[in-house]
Amino acid sequence: MYQLTQHKFWGVLALIISIMFVVFMVNGCGNDDDDDDTTNDDDDDTTNDDDDAGPPPATSVMVNPAAGSTVPSNQEFSLTFDQGVTAATVNGTAATGSGLNWTASPAGLSQGSATLNVGWTNRDGSPGSQAVGPYTIDDPDVVAPSITTGTVADGDSDVDPAPINAGGFRFDFDEAVTGSIKLTDEAGADLNWQANVGGQTATLTAIAGQELANETTYIVDIDVKDGAGNATTAQLTFVTKPKE
Repeated sequence: MYQLTQHKFWGVLALIISIMFVVFMVNGCGNDDDDDDTTNDDDDDTTNDDDDAGPPPATSVMVNPAAGSTVPSNQEFSLTFDQGVTAATVNGTAATGSGLNWTASPAGLSQGSATLNVGWTNRDGSPGSQAVGPYTIDDPDVVAPSITTGTVADGDSDVDPAPINAGGFRFDFDEAVTGSIKLTDEAGADLNWQANVGGQTATLTAIAGQELANETTYIVDIDVKDGAGNATTAQLTFVTKPKE
């Protein structure tokens, strides 16, 4: 009886050891497969990411002032790219800046309509370009009107009063003007000659009893401005000739 029981014990123990061995082998192989798969997946994914990774190129640019604006010929434009770039130009003029943001004042913009040709170099070395416009180029008028011709000039002497008394004074300008013109004597008294300023001309017409006399100093005061508000003032002092 004892021998039979001992025999069964060793049989059961052997069976348990066999089962544990099988389980260990199955689990061990499964883990190795998982590790291998994980390693392979990680290696493959990492390798692929390294191969494919790179800075994306810029595909568009926003310009300020925006297309359709009226700007002067020396306007500075701000450029904002959708991706960083390493260099940029506007109509061939190099822009300054870095990454997304650049500025440029392109040369050669003339009165009328113009289009901006923006070019750039992407971080991967590839080029990009975009046309932006149209713009209206209009430089503001900052130049004051000037007298091109006149009946008298400042400092004239020996001026014959007779033709002026008959025909008056006339002064021509290089552009249309508005304003005033008057004739005064040496003491500054207004002679009240009839004045007219219109177009590109200012005139004074003699008034009876206030004609120019010989050997007398007179002053013509001119105060005009052009359509942009640029003003010109002139004080022309002259002396009439002696009476013959």
